[in-house]
Amino acid sequence: MAEEDDVRLEVEAVLAVYGGDCRVIREFPPHLAVHIRPRTADDSSQQFVEVILGIKSTTQYPSVPPHIYIIDEKGLDESRQAYLITGVQNKAIELRSCSMLVALCEEAVDLLSNMNHPEGNCPLCLYPLVAEDQSDSTMPFMKLMSCYHCFHNECIIGWWKWLQTEDSEAIAEISSSNPQRKRDTFGVSVEMNQLKGTCPVCRKIFDEKDIVHVHEYPETDSLSSE
Repeated sequence: MAEEDDVRLEVEAVLAVYGGDCRVIREFPPHLAVHIRPRTADDSSQQFVEVILGIKSTTQYPSVPPHIYIIDEKGLDESRQAYLITGVQNKAIELRSCSMLVALCEEAVDLLSNMNHPEGNCPLCLYPLVAEDQSDSTMPFMKLMSCYHCFHNECIIGWWKWLQTEDSEAIAEISSSNPQRKRDTFGVSVEMNQLKGTCPVCRKIFDEKDIVHVHEYPETDSLSSE
């Protein structure tokens, strides 16, 4: 069937453009999962958002536009997720009855690129990450690579040190009450756990290396020394 062949060629075009960032869940009717990054993604320090976008079509595609949804994301709150989905969905309606799969992915890239900046307050101190008034001083901030949630350097370092202190006290308590359990249950894992943390916002696990680049913050000593 010619129409089905045309759609399969569309899927091949998305694979050609996005390569390993595109996963074909179903070839026909097309159902894709595409890893979308902003155009500045080549510089990881300048990337604050990304998304795995689901594009799910029915047998009526392209007369009926595909359903657009988010499979996973980093750095996007609910309002920005909704904005992204609405924008791509509107593009799909605009291109109804036309080949659109690549165009929808490109629309998502454009929208994500426009949203590629930290937004709101530091979740720990509730002060703005970036001062709205350029005359105001802005504290240095960073993002966790596991989820792209951003924090002021001083805030996340303080929280990290507190977390390590809590872990050390818990390990010491277990060790004193049951030394054998410490060796059998923890062992190397205790040492590993001391080098891991969870995001205060979403609870995703991150390694110490995720925040190693803030070691040079003036008020910060080595993270693992305390």
